Amino acid sequence: MLAVRAAAGLANREAPAVYYISDDDDSTWLSLLLPSASYTNMSTDIFLAQSYATYGAILYDPSKIDQLPSVVTMAGVLGCIPMDSAQHVAYPSAHVLLDTRTLWATAEDAVLYAAAKGVQNTTSLAFQDGALLARGLLVDWLVGQRIFTQYLKKSCIPLTRDHEILQDLLGSSSWSRPVRVYGYNSADVIFGGDLFEAETDCVNIMGQVATANSNNLAFWTQVSPFVPGVPPGQPGGPMVQSPSPRIEYDPTKAYVALVYGDMDNIDFVQSFGRQHMQYRSQQCAPHPGSCFPLSWTLSPNLVHFSPAMLRWYYATAATTGGQDWFIMPPSGTLYAYPGEMPPAVQADFVQQQSAQAAIMGTAGSVHWEWIFSWPQAWETYFPRYINGTNTTTSFFLNNVPWVIPIPDMFFTGENYKIFGDPKWPGSVVAFRPAFNWQENGASGGLPYNSTVIAKLVNEFRRGTVQYIYVIQNTNIESLFSMVAQLDSHIVLVGYEQLADLARQKQAREEGLADEAVEAALADTEVS
Repeated sequence: MLAVRAAAGLANREAPAVYYISDDDDSTWLSLLLPSASYTNMSTDIFLAQSYATYGAILYDPSKIDQLPSVVTMAGVLGCIPMDSAQHVAYPSAHVLLDTRTLWATAEDAVLYAAAKGVQNTTSLAFQDGALLARGLLVDWLVGQRIFTQYLKKSCIPLTRDHEILQDLLGSSSWSRPVRVYGYNSADVIFGGDLFEAETDCVNIMGQVATANSNNLAFWTQVSPFVPGVPPGQPGGPMVQSPSPRIEYDPTKAYVALVYGDMDNIDFVQSFGRQHMQYRSQQCAPHPGSCFPLSWTLSPNLVHFSPAMLRWYYATAATTGGQDWFIMPPSGTLYAYPGEMPPAVQADFVQQQSAQAAIMGTAGSVHWEWIFSWPQAWETYFPRYINGTNTTTSFFLNNVPWVIPIPDMFFTGENYKIFGDPKWPGSVVAFRPAFNWQENGASGGLPYNSTVIAKLVNEFRRGTVQYIYVIQNTNIESLFSMVAQLDSHIVLVGYEQLADLARQKQAREEGLADEAVEAALADTEVS
Protein backbone atom coordinates (compact mmCIF):
# COMPACT_ATOMS: atom_id res chain seq x y z
CA MET A 1 0.00 0.00 0.00
CA LEU A 2 2.91 2.37 0.65
CA ALA A 3 4.03 2.31 -2.97
CA VAL A 4 0.50 2.61 -4.38
CA ARG A 5 -0.37 5.60 -2.21
CA ALA A 6 2.93 7.34 -2.98
CA ALA A 7 2.37 6.83 -6.71
CA ALA A 8 -1.14 8.26 -6.35
CA GLY A 9 0.27 11.33 -4.62
CA LEU A 10 2.70 11.97 -7.44
CA ALA A 11 0.06 11.40 -10.13
CA ASN A 12 -2.30 13.87 -8.44
CA ARG A 13 0.18 16.73 -8.12
CA GLU A 14 -1.18 18.60 -11.13
CA ALA A 15 -4.73 17.24 -11.46
CA PRO A 16 -7.09 14.66 -9.88
CA ALA A 17 -5.93 11.59 -11.77
CA VAL A 18 -5.73 8.61 -9.39
CA TYR A 19 -8.21 7.58 -6.71
CA TYR A 20 -7.70 4.45 -4.63
CA ILE A 21 -10.48 2.58 -2.83
CA SER A 22 -9.43 0.87 0.37
CA ASP A 23 -12.70 0.89 2.34
CA ASP A 24 -16.40 1.77 2.16
CA ASP A 25 -15.73 5.40 3.06
CA ASP A 26 -13.59 5.83 -0.05
CA SER A 27 -16.34 4.35 -2.23
CA THR A 28 -19.04 6.44 -0.59
CA TRP A 29 -17.22 9.76 -0.99
CA LEU A 30 -16.50 9.07 -4.64
CA SER A 31 -20.18 8.38 -5.32
CA LEU A 32 -21.34 11.40 -3.29
CA LEU A 33 -18.95 13.98 -4.71
CA LEU A 34 -18.35 12.74 -8.25
CA PRO A 35 -21.43 10.67 -9.12
CA SER A 36 -21.02 11.19 -12.87
CA ALA A 37 -17.27 10.73 -13.08
CA SER A 38 -15.93 8.22 -15.56
CA TYR A 39 -12.92 6.18 -14.53
CA THR A 40 -10.92 3.12 -15.44
CA ASN A 41 -10.18 0.41 -12.91
CA MET A 42 -6.56 -0.72 -12.87
CA SER A 43 -4.84 -3.60 -11.12
CA THR A 44 -2.14 -2.81 -8.58
CA ASP A 45 0.52 -4.58 -10.67
CA ILE A 46 -0.18 -2.60 -13.82
CA PHE A 47 -0.46 0.67 -11.90
CA LEU A 48 2.87 0.15 -10.12
CA ALA A 49 4.63 -0.97 -13.29
CA GLN A 50 3.54 2.20 -15.07
CA SER A 51 4.31 4.38 -12.05
CA TYR A 52 7.80 3.02 -11.44
CA ALA A 53 8.53 3.50 -15.14
CA THR A 54 7.37 7.11 -14.92
CA TYR A 55 8.79 8.23 -11.58
CA GLY A 56 11.56 5.85 -10.58
CA ALA A 57 12.13 4.33 -7.14
CA ILE A 58 13.66 4.82 -3.71
CA LEU A 59 14.74 1.50 -2.19
CA TYR A 60 14.07 0.86 1.50
CA ASP A 61 14.20 -1.92 4.09
CA PRO A 62 10.65 -2.58 5.39
CA SER A 63 12.05 -4.06 8.62
CA LYS A 64 13.44 -0.61 9.55
CA ILE A 65 10.02 0.78 10.33
CA ASP A 66 11.38 3.80 12.21
CA GLN A 67 13.17 4.99 9.04
CA LEU A 68 10.05 4.95 6.87
CA PRO A 69 9.17 8.59 7.62
CA SER A 70 12.45 9.67 6.03
CA VAL A 71 11.86 7.34 3.07
CA VAL A 72 8.54 9.11 2.51
CA THR A 73 10.20 12.53 2.85
CA MET A 74 12.80 11.69 0.22
CA ALA A 75 10.17 10.12 -2.06
CA GLY A 76 8.35 13.46 -2.07
CA VAL A 77 11.53 15.48 -2.56
CA LEU A 78 12.86 13.28 -5.38
CA GLY A 79 9.44 12.64 -6.92
CA CYS A 80 9.81 8.85 -6.81
CA ILE A 81 8.10 5.82 -5.29
CA PRO A 82 9.22 3.69 -2.31
CA MET A 83 10.26 0.18 -3.34
CA ASP A 84 11.06 -2.81 -1.12
CA SER A 85 13.21 -5.77 -2.17
CA ALA A 86 10.28 -7.84 -3.42
CA GLN A 87 9.08 -4.98 -5.59
CA HIS A 88 12.63 -4.52 -6.85
CA VAL A 89 12.49 -8.09 -8.12
CA ALA A 90 8.99 -7.63 -9.56
CA TYR A 91 9.85 -4.38 -11.38
CA PRO A 92 13.55 -4.74 -12.23
CA SER A 93 13.59 -2.05 -14.90
CA ALA A 94 12.66 0.74 -12.48
CA HIS A 95 15.28 3.46 -12.23
CA VAL A 96 16.55 3.65 -8.64
CA LEU A 97 17.18 7.25 -7.56
CA LEU A 98 18.19 6.44 -3.98
CA ASP A 99 18.99 3.24 -2.06
CA THR A 100 18.40 3.72 1.67
CA ARG A 101 18.62 0.09 2.76
CA THR A 102 22.08 0.52 4.31
CA LEU A 103 22.35 4.30 4.10
CA TRP A 104 21.16 5.07 7.63
CA ALA A 105 21.98 3.34 10.89
CA THR A 106 19.26 4.99 12.98
CA ALA A 107 16.05 6.97 12.60
CA GLU A 108 17.96 10.05 13.74
CA ASP A 109 20.51 9.53 10.96
CA ALA A 110 17.66 9.26 8.48
CA VAL A 111 16.05 12.52 9.58
CA LEU A 112 19.36 14.35 9.52
CA TYR A 113 20.05 13.07 5.99
CA ALA A 114 16.60 14.14 4.78
CA ALA A 115 17.05 17.55 6.41
CA ALA A 116 20.42 18.10 4.75
CA LYS A 117 19.30 16.90 1.34
CA GLY A 118 15.75 18.11 1.08
CA VAL A 119 14.24 20.33 3.78
CA GLN A 120 14.26 23.39 1.50
CA ASN A 121 12.20 21.46 -1.04
CA THR A 122 9.48 20.53 1.47
CA THR A 123 6.37 22.53 2.30
CA SER A 124 5.56 21.60 5.90
CA LEU A 125 6.00 18.98 8.62
CA ALA A 126 4.34 15.70 9.62
CA PHE A 127 4.47 13.46 12.67
CA GLN A 128 3.45 10.10 11.21
CA ASP A 129 4.31 6.73 12.73
CA GLY A 130 6.21 4.38 10.43
CA ALA A 131 3.69 1.62 11.14
CA LEU A 132 0.93 3.80 9.65
CA LEU A 133 3.10 4.72 6.69
CA ALA A 134 3.72 1.03 5.98
CA ARG A 135 -0.05 0.70 5.57
CA GLY A 136 -0.04 3.67 3.19
CA LEU A 137 -1.99 5.97 5.48
CA LEU A 138 -1.68 9.67 4.52
CA VAL A 139 1.20 8.78 2.15
CA ASP A 140 -0.47 10.23 -0.96
CA TRP A 141 -0.69 13.64 0.74
CA LEU A 142 2.81 13.53 2.24
CA VAL A 143 4.49 12.58 -1.03
CA GLY A 144 2.25 14.68 -3.27
CA GLN A 145 2.70 17.82 -1.18
CA ARG A 146 6.39 17.21 -0.31
CA ILE A 147 5.79 17.13 3.45
CA PHE A 148 8.83 16.56 5.67
CA THR A 149 7.83 13.45 7.60
CA GLN A 150 9.40 12.26 10.84
CA TYR A 151 8.46 10.41 14.02
CA LEU A 152 11.42 10.61 16.36
CA LYS A 153 9.97 9.30 19.61
CA LYS A 154 11.53 11.96 21.85
CA SER A 155 11.06 14.92 19.51
CA CYS A 156 9.03 16.78 22.10
CA ILE A 157 11.06 15.90 25.19
CA PRO A 158 13.35 18.83 26.13
CA LEU A 159 17.08 18.23 26.48
CA THR A 160 17.04 15.17 24.23
CA ARG A 161 18.86 14.68 20.94
CA ASP A 162 15.54 14.14 19.13
CA HIS A 163 14.22 17.49 20.37
CA GLU A 164 17.40 19.22 19.29
CA ILE A 165 17.03 17.71 15.82
CA LEU A 166 13.44 18.95 15.60
CA GLN A 167 14.42 22.45 16.73
CA ASP A 168 17.21 22.59 14.14
CA LEU A 169 14.83 21.31 11.47
CA LEU A 170 12.31 24.04 12.20
CA GLY A 171 15.04 26.67 12.27
CA SER A 172 16.44 25.66 8.90
CA SER A 173 13.08 25.35 7.14
CA SER A 174 11.18 28.00 5.20
CA TRP A 175 7.79 26.64 6.26
CA SER A 176 5.08 29.18 6.98
CA ARG A 177 4.28 29.97 10.61
CA PRO A 178 2.58 28.59 12.54
CA VAL A 179 3.92 25.31 11.17
CA ARG A 180 1.11 22.98 10.09
CA VAL A 181 1.94 19.51 11.37
CA TYR A 182 0.12 16.69 9.58
CA GLY A 183 -0.45 13.14 10.82
CA TYR A 184 -0.80 12.64 14.57
CA ASN A 185 1.66 12.67 17.47
CA SER A 186 0.80 9.90 19.93
CA ALA A 187 4.38 9.21 21.04
CA ASP A 188 3.90 10.45 24.61
CA VAL A 189 0.84 9.12 26.40
CA ILE A 190 0.02 10.42 29.89
CA PHE A 191 -3.18 9.69 31.84
CA GLY A 192 -4.68 8.08 28.73
CA GLY A 193 -4.11 11.17 26.54
CA ASP A 194 -1.50 12.19 23.99
CA LEU A 195 0.55 14.86 25.72
CA PHE A 196 1.87 16.62 22.62
CA GLU A 197 -0.99 15.97 20.19
CA ALA A 198 -1.60 19.70 19.66
CA GLU A 199 2.16 20.18 18.99
CA THR A 200 2.24 23.67 20.54
CA ASP A 201 3.51 22.22 23.81
CA CYS A 202 6.22 20.50 21.79
CA VAL A 203 7.42 23.67 20.06
CA ASN A 204 5.31 26.80 20.39
CA ILE A 205 5.31 27.69 16.70
CA MET A 206 3.48 24.47 15.70
CA GLY A 207 -0.12 23.25 15.51
CA GLN A 208 -1.70 20.01 14.40
CA VAL A 209 -3.85 19.02 11.44
CA ALA A 210 -5.10 15.59 12.55
CA THR A 211 -4.90 13.35 9.48
CA ALA A 212 -3.18 10.11 10.54
CA ASN A 213 -5.68 7.78 8.84
CA SER A 214 -6.94 10.05 6.06
CA ASN A 215 -7.28 8.87 2.46
CA ASN A 216 -7.10 10.44 -1.01
CA LEU A 217 -6.34 13.98 0.13
CA ALA A 218 -3.94 14.51 -2.78
CA PHE A 219 -6.88 13.73 -5.09
CA TRP A 220 -9.58 15.74 -3.34
CA THR A 221 -7.46 18.89 -3.00
CA GLN A 222 -7.56 19.17 -6.81
CA VAL A 223 -11.36 18.86 -7.13
CA SER A 224 -13.53 22.04 -7.34
CA PRO A 225 -11.18 24.44 -5.52
CA PHE A 226 -12.36 27.79 -4.22
CA VAL A 227 -11.77 30.63 -6.65
CA PRO A 228 -10.64 34.04 -5.30
CA GLY A 229 -12.97 36.89 -6.13
CA VAL A 230 -16.11 34.80 -6.69
CA PRO A 231 -19.07 36.09 -4.61
CA PRO A 232 -20.35 34.01 -1.68
CA GLY A 233 -22.83 31.33 -2.64
CA GLN A 234 -21.72 31.22 -6.27
CA PRO A 235 -19.87 28.21 -7.76
CA GLY A 236 -16.29 28.42 -6.53
CA GLY A 237 -17.16 31.15 -4.02
CA PRO A 238 -17.26 31.20 -0.20
CA MET A 239 -19.91 29.28 1.68
CA VAL A 240 -23.18 30.78 2.90
CA GLN A 241 -24.83 29.59 6.11
CA SER A 242 -28.42 29.78 7.28
CA PRO A 243 -29.35 33.05 9.02
CA SER A 244 -29.70 33.15 12.80
CA PRO A 245 -32.88 35.04 13.75
CA ARG A 246 -32.45 37.27 16.77
CA ILE A 247 -33.96 36.05 20.06
CA GLU A 248 -34.90 38.53 22.78
CA TYR A 249 -33.33 37.57 26.08
CA ASP A 250 -35.84 36.31 28.64
CA PRO A 251 -34.51 35.82 32.19
CA THR A 252 -37.11 33.10 32.83
CA LYS A 253 -35.47 30.86 30.23
CA ALA A 254 -32.16 28.97 30.17
CA TYR A 255 -30.43 29.20 26.79
CA VAL A 256 -28.20 26.37 25.57
CA ALA A 257 -26.20 25.78 22.40
CA LEU A 258 -25.22 22.23 21.50
CA VAL A 259 -21.79 22.08 19.85
CA TYR A 260 -20.99 18.81 18.09
CA GLY A 261 -17.24 18.63 18.40
CA ASP A 262 -13.89 17.14 17.37
CA MET A 263 -14.27 17.50 13.61
CA ASP A 264 -10.81 19.00 13.33
CA ASN A 265 -9.78 15.39 12.74
CA ILE A 266 -10.07 14.69 9.00
CA ASP A 267 -10.29 10.97 9.81
CA PHE A 268 -13.61 11.72 11.56
CA VAL A 269 -14.77 14.00 8.74
CA GLN A 270 -14.25 11.18 6.24
CA SER A 271 -15.96 8.50 8.37
CA PHE A 272 -18.57 8.72 11.12
CA GLY A 273 -18.94 12.49 10.83
CA ARG A 274 -20.52 11.94 7.41
CA GLN A 275 -22.79 9.23 8.84
CA HIS A 276 -23.97 11.55 11.61
CA MET A 277 -24.73 14.32 9.14
CA GLN A 278 -26.69 11.91 6.96
CA TYR A 279 -28.72 10.73 9.95
CA ARG A 280 -29.44 14.32 10.95
CA SER A 281 -30.70 15.10 7.44
CA GLN A 282 -32.83 11.95 7.33
CA GLN A 283 -34.53 12.94 10.59
CA CYS A 284 -34.99 16.64 9.86
CA ALA A 285 -35.45 17.02 6.09
CA PRO A 286 -39.01 15.60 5.98
CA HIS A 287 -40.13 18.48 8.24
CA PRO A 288 -37.70 21.38 7.64
CA GLY A 289 -37.32 23.71 10.60
CA SER A 290 -38.81 21.27 13.09
CA CYS A 291 -35.51 19.91 14.47
CA PHE A 292 -33.53 21.41 17.33
CA PRO A 293 -30.68 23.86 16.54
CA LEU A 294 -27.25 22.24 16.27
CA SER A 295 -23.81 23.78 15.77
CA TRP A 296 -21.30 21.46 14.10
CA THR A 297 -17.55 21.79 14.20
CA LEU A 298 -15.87 21.22 10.84
CA SER A 299 -12.22 21.44 9.88
CA PRO A 300 -11.37 24.69 8.08
CA ASN A 301 -8.55 22.77 6.42
CA LEU A 302 -11.16 21.23 4.13
CA VAL A 303 -10.92 24.56 2.33
CA HIS A 304 -7.63 23.21 1.00
CA PHE A 305 -7.93 19.45 1.51
CA SER A 306 -11.33 18.96 -0.07
CA PRO A 307 -13.56 21.89 -1.03
CA ALA A 308 -16.05 19.38 -2.48
CA MET A 309 -16.34 17.59 0.86
CA LEU A 310 -16.86 20.89 2.65
CA ARG A 311 -19.64 21.81 0.22
CA TRP A 312 -21.29 18.42 0.74
CA TYR A 313 -21.53 19.01 4.49
CA TYR A 314 -23.05 22.45 3.96
CA ALA A 315 -25.53 21.22 1.34
CA THR A 316 -26.64 18.33 3.53
CA ALA A 317 -27.03 20.59 6.57
CA ALA A 318 -29.19 22.95 4.50
CA THR A 319 -31.85 20.25 4.23
CA THR A 320 -32.80 20.71 7.90
CA GLY A 321 -34.51 24.03 7.29
CA GLY A 322 -31.99 26.44 8.78
CA GLN A 323 -31.32 24.62 12.04
CA ASP A 324 -27.68 23.67 11.49
CA TRP A 325 -24.54 25.81 11.44
CA PHE A 326 -20.81 25.21 11.19
CA ILE A 327 -18.06 26.61 13.36
CA MET A 328 -14.34 25.89 13.49
CA PRO A 329 -13.11 23.02 15.68
CA PRO A 330 -10.36 23.31 18.29
CA SER A 331 -8.63 25.71 18.11
CA GLY A 332 -9.61 27.24 14.80
CA THR A 333 -7.24 27.01 11.87
CA LEU A 334 -5.14 24.40 13.76
CA TYR A 335 -5.50 22.20 16.78
CA ALA A 336 -3.11 24.29 18.85
CA TYR A 337 -2.82 26.39 21.99
CA PRO A 338 -2.51 29.92 20.53
CA GLY A 339 -1.98 31.49 23.95
CA GLU A 340 1.47 29.89 24.01
CA MET A 341 2.58 31.21 20.61
CA PRO A 342 5.03 34.10 20.17
CA PRO A 343 3.27 37.37 19.22
CA ALA A 344 4.21 37.31 15.51
CA VAL A 345 3.20 33.66 15.10
CA GLN A 346 -0.03 34.26 17.00
CA ALA A 347 -0.82 37.18 14.70
CA ASP A 348 -0.29 34.92 11.68
CA PHE A 349 -2.54 32.30 13.30
CA VAL A 350 -5.33 34.88 13.63
CA GLN A 351 -4.88 36.04 10.03
CA GLN A 352 -5.04 32.47 8.68
CA GLN A 353 -8.06 31.67 10.81
CA SER A 354 -9.88 34.78 9.63
CA ALA A 355 -9.20 33.94 5.97
CA GLN A 356 -10.59 30.42 6.39
CA ALA A 357 -13.55 31.66 8.43
CA ALA A 358 -14.46 34.04 5.62
CA ILE A 359 -14.57 31.14 3.16
CA MET A 360 -16.57 29.00 5.58
CA GLY A 361 -18.97 31.85 6.32
CA THR A 362 -18.60 31.31 10.05
CA ALA A 363 -18.04 33.57 13.05
CA GLY A 364 -17.51 30.78 15.60
CA SER A 365 -14.72 28.52 16.79
CA VAL A 366 -14.02 26.01 19.51
CA HIS A 367 -10.90 27.00 21.42
CA TRP A 368 -8.68 24.87 23.62
CA GLU A 369 -5.73 25.93 25.74
CA TRP A 370 -3.30 24.04 27.92
CA ILE A 371 -4.24 24.66 31.54
CA PHE A 372 -1.39 27.10 32.19
CA SER A 373 -1.79 29.24 29.06
CA TRP A 374 -5.22 30.78 29.71
CA PRO A 375 -3.85 34.02 31.22
CA GLN A 376 -1.82 34.67 28.05
CA ALA A 377 -4.84 33.83 25.87
CA TRP A 378 -7.08 36.31 27.74
CA GLU A 379 -4.44 39.02 27.47
CA THR A 380 -3.01 38.56 23.99
CA TYR A 381 -5.14 36.24 21.85
CA PHE A 382 -8.86 36.96 22.16
CA PRO A 383 -8.45 40.78 22.05
CA ARG A 384 -7.02 40.37 18.52
CA TYR A 385 -10.54 39.59 17.29
CA ILE A 386 -12.30 42.77 18.47
CA ASN A 387 -10.80 45.07 15.84
CA GLY A 388 -13.65 44.48 13.41
CA THR A 389 -11.51 42.91 10.68
CA ASN A 390 -11.10 39.40 12.10
CA THR A 391 -14.24 37.40 11.60
CA THR A 392 -14.43 35.10 14.65
CA THR A 393 -16.57 36.60 17.42
CA SER A 394 -17.82 33.49 19.28
CA PHE A 395 -15.46 31.08 21.04
CA PHE A 396 -16.44 27.83 22.74
CA LEU A 397 -13.73 26.97 25.22
CA ASN A 398 -12.34 23.81 26.74
CA ASN A 399 -9.40 23.18 29.00
CA VAL A 400 -6.65 20.65 28.38
CA PRO A 401 -6.59 18.27 30.23
CA TRP A 402 -10.36 18.03 29.84
CA VAL A 403 -11.00 16.64 33.30
CA ILE A 404 -9.85 19.94 34.81
CA PRO A 405 -12.13 22.98 34.32
CA ILE A 406 -10.83 26.33 33.04
CA PRO A 407 -9.28 27.55 36.30
CA ASP A 408 -10.24 31.22 36.63
CA MET A 409 -13.71 30.85 35.08
CA PHE A 410 -14.44 27.89 37.34
CA PHE A 411 -13.50 29.75 40.52
CA THR A 412 -15.41 32.92 39.57
CA GLY A 413 -18.44 30.99 38.31
CA GLU A 414 -18.36 32.75 34.93
CA ASN A 415 -20.17 31.06 32.04
CA TYR A 416 -18.63 33.46 29.53
CA LYS A 417 -16.27 36.38 29.06
CA ILE A 418 -16.93 39.32 26.75
CA PHE A 419 -14.09 41.22 25.12
CA GLY A 420 -15.20 44.66 24.00
CA ASP A 421 -18.45 46.54 24.59
CA PRO A 422 -21.34 44.03 24.94
CA LYS A 423 -23.61 46.54 23.20
CA TRP A 424 -21.47 46.15 20.07
CA PRO A 425 -22.34 43.07 17.96
CA GLY A 426 -18.66 42.77 17.02
CA SER A 427 -17.58 42.16 20.60
CA VAL A 428 -16.05 38.74 21.27
CA VAL A 429 -17.81 36.24 23.53
CA ALA A 430 -15.92 33.25 24.95
CA PHE A 431 -17.99 30.53 26.66
CA ARG A 432 -16.84 27.84 29.02
CA PRO A 433 -18.74 24.55 28.69
CA ALA A 434 -21.45 23.59 31.12
CA PHE A 435 -19.97 20.13 30.60
CA ASN A 436 -18.60 17.81 27.93
CA TRP A 437 -20.67 14.78 26.94
CA GLN A 438 -19.28 11.58 25.49
CA GLU A 439 -21.79 8.79 25.92
CA ASN A 440 -20.03 5.63 27.16
CA GLY A 441 -16.72 7.32 26.47
CA ALA A 442 -13.52 8.00 28.34
CA SER A 443 -12.05 11.13 26.72
CA GLY A 444 -12.99 13.58 29.42
CA GLY A 445 -16.72 13.88 28.74
CA LEU A 446 -19.54 12.75 30.99
CA PRO A 447 -20.24 9.11 30.02
CA TYR A 448 -23.96 9.14 30.87
CA ASN A 449 -26.91 8.20 28.69
CA SER A 450 -29.35 10.68 27.22
CA THR A 451 -31.81 10.52 30.15
CA VAL A 452 -29.17 11.45 32.72
CA ILE A 453 -27.81 14.23 30.52
CA ALA A 454 -31.33 15.65 29.97
CA LYS A 455 -31.85 15.72 33.73
CA LEU A 456 -28.62 17.68 34.18
CA VAL A 457 -29.64 20.20 31.51
CA ASN A 458 -33.10 20.63 33.03
CA GLU A 459 -31.40 21.76 36.24
CA PHE A 460 -29.71 24.73 34.52
CA ARG A 461 -30.67 27.95 36.28
CA ARG A 462 -33.13 30.22 34.53
CA GLY A 463 -31.46 33.21 32.95
CA THR A 464 -28.23 31.37 32.18
CA VAL A 465 -26.55 31.35 28.77
CA GLN A 466 -24.18 28.44 28.16
CA TYR A 467 -23.14 25.59 25.89
CA ILE A 468 -22.60 21.83 25.96
CA TYR A 469 -19.70 20.25 24.09
CA VAL A 470 -20.88 16.97 22.58
CA ILE A 471 -17.91 14.80 21.67
CA GLN A 472 -18.44 13.65 18.10
CA ASN A 473 -18.43 9.90 18.68
CA THR A 474 -21.45 10.25 20.95
CA ASN A 475 -24.31 8.48 19.18
CA ILE A 476 -26.29 11.15 17.34
CA GLU A 477 -29.48 9.21 18.03
CA SER A 478 -28.81 9.79 21.72
CA LEU A 479 -28.60 13.52 21.05
CA PHE A 480 -32.11 13.46 19.61
CA SER A 481 -33.28 11.39 22.59
CA MET A 482 -31.76 13.83 25.08
CA VAL A 483 -33.39 16.86 23.44
CA ALA A 484 -36.80 15.18 23.52
CA GLN A 485 -36.57 15.03 27.32
CA LEU A 486 -35.84 18.72 27.95
CA ASP A 487 -38.21 20.93 29.92
CA SER A 488 -39.96 23.93 28.37
CA HIS A 489 -37.73 26.53 30.07
CA ILE A 490 -34.68 25.12 28.23
CA VAL A 491 -34.31 26.94 24.90
CA LEU A 492 -31.85 25.47 22.42
CA VAL A 493 -30.21 28.02 20.13
CA GLY A 494 -27.53 28.31 17.46
CA TYR A 495 -24.01 29.48 18.20
CA GLU A 496 -24.50 33.08 16.99
CA GLN A 497 -27.79 33.34 18.86
CA LEU A 498 -26.04 32.22 22.06
CA ALA A 499 -23.38 34.91 21.66
CA ASP A 500 -26.03 37.57 21.04
CA LEU A 501 -27.99 36.42 24.10
CA ALA A 502 -24.84 36.67 26.23
CA ARG A 503 -24.32 40.24 25.01
CA GLN A 504 -27.96 41.08 25.77
CA LYS A 505 -27.70 39.55 29.24
CA GLN A 506 -24.46 41.40 30.00
CA ALA A 507 -25.79 44.73 28.73
CA ARG A 508 -28.99 44.20 30.71
CA GLU A 509 -27.09 43.49 33.91
CA GLU A 510 -24.80 46.47 33.38
CA GLY A 511 -27.85 48.66 32.71
CA LEU A 512 -29.53 47.49 35.90
CA ALA A 513 -26.31 48.15 37.80
CA ASP A 514 -26.11 51.67 36.34
CA GLU A 515 -29.73 52.31 37.36
CA ALA A 516 -28.97 51.15 40.88
CA VAL A 517 -25.97 53.51 41.09
CA GLU A 518 -28.05 56.41 39.79
CA ALA A 519 -30.78 55.66 42.31
CA ALA A 520 -28.25 55.54 45.14
CA LEU A 521 -26.75 58.86 44.04
CA ALA A 522 -30.22 60.41 43.90
CA ASP A 523 -30.99 59.20 47.43
CA THR A 524 -27.70 60.68 48.63
CA GLU A 525 -28.50 64.05 47.07
CA VAL A 526 -31.98 64.10 48.66
CA SER A 527 -30.67 63.28 52.09
